[in-house]
Amino acid sequence: MRLLLFTLWRAIAAALLAVLLTRVDTFVEERHSDSVTGRAWRAYRRRGKNEVRRGTPPNAGGAIDTSGRPRP
Repeated sequence: MRLLLFTLWRAIAAALLAVLLTRVDTFVEERHSDSVTGRAWRAYRRRGKNEVRRGTPPNAGGAIDTSGRPRP
């Protein structure tokens, strides 16, 4: 019973923390979007994320061989 209550308490605390951080993020975006604070907040949020680069990579045309023969 203690394990169940402890797990439930942790889940509730995690949900409340997620809601709080979402509210803080929305507040900073709305009130400080153009200021130094807003730019710093966006930089902090983006840290550690590997962004997906979209589009064709350089020299992609040279990498595709559609003729079915090996390159000389």
